[in-house]
Amino acid sequence: MISVLLVDDDEDLLDLARRVLGREEDLELFTTTSTSEGHAMLLSRGYDAVVLDYEMPGIDGLEFLREMKARKDETPVIIFTGKGREEVVIEALNNGADFYLQKSGDPRMNFLELVYMIREAVRRHRFSRELAESERRFREALERLKLIAFQIDREGHITFCNDYLLGMSGWDRDEVMGADWIDIFVPAEEKAAMEKFFSQAFHDEPGGEHFPCPFLTREGHLRQIVLNNTTLRDPLGNVCGLSCIGEDITERRKAEAERRSSEERLQILFDYAPDAYFLSDLSGNFIDCNRAAEELLGYRRDEILEKNLFKSGFLIPEHIPRGISLLARHIEGVPTGPEELVLVREDGRGVVVEMRHYPVTIGNKCLVLGSAHDITDRKMAEDSMRRVNAKLTLLNSITRHDILNTLTALLLYIELLKEDPKDESQKEIFEKVEMLTQTIKKQIEFTRTYQDIGIYSPQWHSLESVTRRATASIDMGSVKFVSDIDDLEIYADPLLEHVISNLIDNSLRHGEHVTTIWLTSIPDENGTKIIYEDNGVGIPGKEKEEIFKRGYGRNTGFGLFLSREILNITGMTIKETGTPGKGSRFEIRVPFGNFRVRNESVGQ
Repeated sequence: MISVLLVDDDEDLLDLARRVLGREEDLELFTTTSTSEGHAMLLSRGYDAVVLDYEMPGIDGLEFLREMKARKDETPVIIFTGKGREEVVIEALNNGADFYLQKSGDPRMNFLELVYMIREAVRRHRFSRELAESERRFREALERLKLIAFQIDREGHITFCNDYLLGMSGWDRDEVMGADWIDIFVPAEEKAAMEKFFSQAFHDEPGGEHFPCPFLTREGHLRQIVLNNTTLRDPLGNVCGLSCIGEDITERRKAEAERRSSEERLQILFDYAPDAYFLSDLSGNFIDCNRAAEELLGYRRDEILEKNLFKSGFLIPEHIPRGISLLARHIEGVPTGPEELVLVREDGRGVVVEMRHYPVTIGNKCLVLGSAHDITDRKMAEDSMRRVNAKLTLLNSITRHDILNTLTALLLYIELLKEDPKDESQKEIFEKVEMLTQTIKKQIEFTRTYQDIGIYSPQWHSLESVTRRATASIDMGSVKFVSDIDDLEIYADPLLEHVISNLIDNSLRHGEHVTTIWLTSIPDENGTKIIYEDNGVGIPGKEKEEIFKRGYGRNTGFGLFLSREILNITGMTIKETGTPGKGSRFEIRVPFGNFRVRNESVGQ
C-alpha cells in the first residue's frame, strides 16, 4: 500500500482526487487544504509520497518543498498545479521535486498521469533506498574484511585468490593462478614444515585446520600470517582442495616483541633502580619490590611479599597513623609525597626514608607504586649541622653580647672625654672615634640578623598574614596601606616578614611625603610578581641598584641587602622599577612552584 498526502487549497479538487484515487487499491490518500496542517501531518507520520499545489495561502508548494528538504525529508514530492511557466518547473525540480504535473485538459487524464507519477516516484525512491542500503552493507563488509583468501588443489596449486592477497604480496593475478603456493610464498627454509601442515589439513588431522605460515612478498619481505583452513570436496565427497583464509599478524608479532622487550627493559630499570620501589594493593599488602628494597629492609623479596606495610612492623608505631592517612588519599587516586617516614629493618635498625606514592592501574586493578629514598645519612648530617650551628649561634651571641657591652662602655668614656676636651681638634678626634665605634656597633648588630638567614627551613606563608604582622609592628601614622593579596601564599624563608617590614620602614623614613602604600600581585609567564609601591619621592635612577648593596644608605645600610638575601633563599628576586619623583616601586619575582592561591595547587 502506498500512502499519499495531497495538499491543495481547492476543496473540489480534493473531493475529485478522493473519488478517483480511492479506486486504486494500492493507494491510500490523505488530504488537507492547509499547508500548516500538511506539515503537522507529515511530521506526525510518514508518507510514501507528497503531492503539492503550487499556489496556496500562506506558503506555496515550493516553500513547503524547501522546508521538507531542510529537514532532510526525502519523501518523493510531485508538484501538481495549474501554473505551467517554465521557470516554475525548473525551480521545482531544482528544489528536489520528483515530478511536475500541470492541471490542464481532461481531469481524468490528469489523475491517471498523477497515479503513474506517484507509483513511479515511490518505486524509484524505494529502489534508491534499497540500493543505498545494499551498497552500505557491501562497503562495510569490504572495509571489515582485511583478510587474504585463496584456494589450492591437492597438488598445492592456486585455484583462487582475492585482491587483498594480491595487494599484500605484490603479484598479479595471472602470475599466481595455477602456481604452487609453497613455491611462491614460502621461504626455502620453511617449505618442509609448511608441506607437513598442509598435508595435515588435507587429511583433517589435528593442527591442520589452523596454523601460522610465513608469507614472502614479491619484493622479498617476510610477513607472518595465520591460516584457517577448510577442506573442499567433490560431488563424491573426496577432498579436492583447501579453502584458506589468512590474517596478517606481522605487526601484531612486532608489537608483541616490542612489548616483551619494553617489559624486560622496565623490569631491569625497576630491579636495578638505586631507590627502593614497592608495589602494593590498597590495603598495604606488598605485591612486588626491587633489589634496592631488599637491601633497604634487609629481607628477601619473597619475605617482603608475604607482609603488610602496617601489620608487619615495617613502620615505627608513631608513623602508622600517617601511613594510613596517606593510603586513604591513594584510594582517592591522589599521589603523595615526599613524606619522611621511618622504616624498621630486619635487624631492628630504623631507616629514615623520603617516600613518594603514585596510584596506578595494572590489569584493571588499582595499586600503589611507592618509592623510598634512604635519607638516614642526610638526616644525621643535618642534625649534626644543626647542632654545630646552634653552638656557633650561641658562641656568636655570647661574643656579640660581650663586644657590645665593651663598645657601650667605650662610647660612655668617649662621651665623658667629649665633655672636657683640651681643644677643638681633640673634640673633633673624639667625634670621629665615636662615629667609628657606632659603625662597629651597627656591623656587629647586623650579624645578629644575618646569622638567622637560611638557618630554618623555608615554609609556606600567607602573604596577607605576614603583611598584617609587619604593619602592626610599625607606627604607620596617617599612611594608608592598601593590599589585595588575601589568598596568596609564598614559599619563603621564615624572615619574609623582615622584607615587608623593611620596605615599609624605608617608605616612612625616606619617602618624605608618603600617604599611601600599595601591595598587589600580578601573574605572568614566568610565575608571579609581588608589587610594592608608595607615592613618595621615589629613588633616583643611579641608586636603583646601589640600594641593595651592603652598607648603602642613611640608616643601617643593611635593610635591602638583607631583604635580597632572604628572598634569594627560595629563588626569589627583587628590584626597584619606580619613577623618580612619583614614588618607589619594588618588584618581587616569585618563580613557579613557590606560590599558590589558597585552596588551589602550587603555581603552575
